[in-house]
Amino acid sequence: MEQINLNRMPFNALKFFYHAAHTGSITEAARILHVTHGAVSKQIKLLEQFTGVSLFVKQGRGLRLSAQGVELMGCCRHIFEELDNTLRRIAPQEKRDLVVSCEPILAMKWLIPRIGAFQQAHGFNVVILAAGGMVDFARQSIDAALRRNDFMWPSEIFAEAVAAEKTGVVHIPALTQYKKLHTHTRPLAWRDWQNQTGISFEAEGELFFEHFYLCIQAAIAGMGAAVVSEKMVEDEINKGIFIAPHGFCADGSHYYLLSDKPFAADTRKQLFLEWVRQEMA
Repeated sequence: MEQINLNRMPFNALKFFYHAAHTGSITEAARILHVTHGAVSKQIKLLEQFTGVSLFVKQGRGLRLSAQGVELMGCCRHIFEELDNTLRRIAPQEKRDLVVSCEPILAMKWLIPRIGAFQQAHGFNVVILAAGGMVDFARQSIDAALRRNDFMWPSEIFAEAVAAEKTGVVHIPALTQYKKLHTHTRPLAWRDWQNQTGISFEAEGELFFEHFYLCIQAAIAGMGAAVVSEKMVEDEINKGIFIAPHGFCADGSHYYLLSDKPFAADTRKQLFLEWVRQEMA
């Protein structure tokens, strides 16, 4: 068997292959890598020409790994994880970015508007990844995750409570016809708020939206009233865009900062934890 010449190995193509294999989509890989669809296809073709095998099999509109592709993907996953761990160990802690995963609407409405001041005060960059639910810290190269405790995480995860969740009804000041605006991500928000407060909120109808951001935008447009997290509408309340006629009350859930390693072992994480607690207070 002819020996592979590593001097001609298209190492950059492995990165493109890895993301296409992981997502099952060339389009999604292109989005992650900030390149064109054609650039990903070209790199994969280059890798296939080098190895002499087909790495993918078309399956409808998506991609499925061939047997050889599965084997190469396993190797890439192991190597990239080891490389990432090694780089993290050898890089000076104070020079590294802190990668924080945050629920999308909380990232958009609360974290991003504030993070600039934190970075300026502490001298390191914070990379924000918008995502919810469980976190694979090693595979996704995430240092910490800001989550609400609406799901179970493994007992080995280090979790620090940072703030109680508070919700309330908001709408524009001039609203006269009330429709209840619902979101599929928290479908019981209205019921829970009414049970907690004992307030009966009469409405003329209901509208449903896929995400909280759309629900908030609909409320801004005067389409109705919404039960939302206080953290998501602080700016609109301060600017007078929204009023919260009944205030905000704790709904029993909490926000937590999660990590796969102790916070005290990483100065950046500890600083971020203390800052989030202070800002959310």
